Amino acid sequence: MALSTDTTELTLSPATKKAYARRCRQLAVASGQPLDAVGFTPAILVDYVIGRKRSYAANSWRLVRRSVVWQLQDLLVRVDQALAKEIMSAIARLRAEMPDPDHTRKAVTSRTKAKSLPENDLARIEHAALATAAKCATDLVRYLKAGVITGLRPCEWANAELRESTREGFTWMLVVANAKATNGRAHGPFRTLYWVDLPADVLHDINAWIEIASGSDYERRLATMGRLLWKITRELWPRRKSWPTLYSTRHAAVATWKAYYVRPRQNASDRLEALAIIAALMGHGSDDTASQHYARASRASIGGPGLVAPAAEPAEVTRVRQVIDLDFFKKITAKRQSEVDAPSEADPTPAVFSLVPSPAGP
Repeated sequence: MALSTDTTELTLSPATKKAYARRCRQLAVASGQPLDAVGFTPAILVDYVIGRKRSYAANSWRLVRRSVVWQLQDLLVRVDQALAKEIMSAIARLRAEMPDPDHTRKAVTSRTKAKSLPENDLARIEHAALATAAKCATDLVRYLKAGVITGLRPCEWANAELRESTREGFTWMLVVANAKATNGRAHGPFRTLYWVDLPADVLHDINAWIEIASGSDYERRLATMGRLLWKITRELWPRRKSWPTLYSTRHAAVATWKAYYVRPRQNASDRLEALAIIAALMGHGSDDTASQHYARASRASIGGPGLVAPAAEPAEVTRVRQVIDLDFFKKITAKRQSEVDAPSEADPTPAVFSLVPSPAGP
């Protein structure tokens, strides 16, 4: 009788599968149980991973858990029935491990990653990169310049296309295949960013990077650039506790979009629409992710609505799920006040408190 795995596998992109496999291999080696080792014991690997749970924030723990579960599931078809049973038992135990309740803990994978990328920092990084003899220096500068305008993830460039706009009032449009669409975390398979105009050098950087990302050695070039950025930022700011990464360009773009679309003294309707526009530009399926996990608004680099803040496709904006409740705190306050005002069941007569001191007793 075939062993039932009783699993539901998400549709994962090749890049996600590769990242999951790499993360699990690292943990397996650290646990002393490499996945291809003779006598591999899944219980020991899972014990090690669970033992590290307290060092992870909730989102990081879910990612680690998914990575190990996916890789162990992948092993099921290549092992005998006895080991398969051990793997299924280990998977069930790992799935039952919920995130640590300490929500203030930062993810171990993000403690040194800066979410913000100020314009002055960006200029210093570009200058330092071009001053090196590194072959990837020009690539890094192009990537940074294109990334802070478009907000694309590194993995999304290969499937992006810059075209002349088909929407009235705009000159350029960038069509991007959403990286998270396969797991239902995007508003659809694609997103479209529109600009009234883009300078010639920005157009060149975007097109150049799309071409680079389409090459067979793209992953290697990204890794080389990441190492150069790591070296430059540590030399520029040795005393900092966090430094920019290749993903920081996306944070920088989102911070600028927040500053442009979310204005002071907006009414609730306008603010919700602004948050939906930002989510659509990011490719998100709901309007709360940018507020929780991305950099704060920054007006430092706003040069104009046509240059820095692109417009979103209206149809994509309507597909963004509203999760944020702007009246949340008002509702909580009103609920608590009603609980305070409500008479107790044990004592139907409300207590009366007086600030007038009682007369002294005999």
